[in-house]
Amino acid sequence: MRQILERFFIKAALKKYKNTLPTSSGIENPKIIFNVLANAIVWEDEGIDKCHPKLENAFRYALNYRTNLIQHKDFERQKNKKSIEYWTYKQTLKYYPNWIGFDKDRISYNSELSLKIDRIKSVSEWKINKTFN
Repeated sequence: MRQILERFFIKAALKKYKNTLPTSSGIENPKIIFNVLANAIVWEDEGIDKCHPKLENAFRYALNYRTNLIQHKDFERQKNKKSIEYWTYKQTLKYYPNWIGFDKDRISYNSELSLKIDRIKSVSEWKINKTFN
């Protein structure tokens, strides 16, 4: 029941704020930011930090899924197609097909970027631990 409600609210937010995210960037080398709540990365030009909070929340699973696509070579074939992450990713592709976050280089495996993501996650984890200890 919880998952049905969650999917309902995600889809409602995606529909309501359809096409509100950027499709191009004016930044030459956008910075990568770690989104703690999604356990995922976003680029500063993707508009996630500036969108409506309901849309940002709806995107969490998709951002996590996308980060795994970047970090793991065969992730798409190994992932459970019934998972909330996969479902949300496919829904975001449906409602935001031209979003800059779905550019080929931002959804494809990249070993160099994967290492960078690991470092970003480690630093973020360290900062969180430092704050709460």
